[in-house]
Amino acid sequence: MLFGKLLPREGNFFELLNQHGAYIVDAARAFIELIHNYADPVSREKYAGEVVHAERAADRITAEVHRLL
Repeated sequence: MLFGKLLPREGNFFELLNQHGAYIVDAARAFIELIHNYADPVSREKYAGEVVHAERAADRITAEVHRLL
């Protein structure tokens, strides 16, 4: 019961953390592809962009969690 008093009343933190984890997985997969295709400049740029996109999306979720806390 004491633990429940520590949790904020608004926001679905578990959903936000699940989304954050999904972006981490997306970034890791894109990074692996980037490494495997590093010699090809077109593929390298594509996968680097995917890593950046996932990182920025995860950063937005982090900011939202901080705001809610």
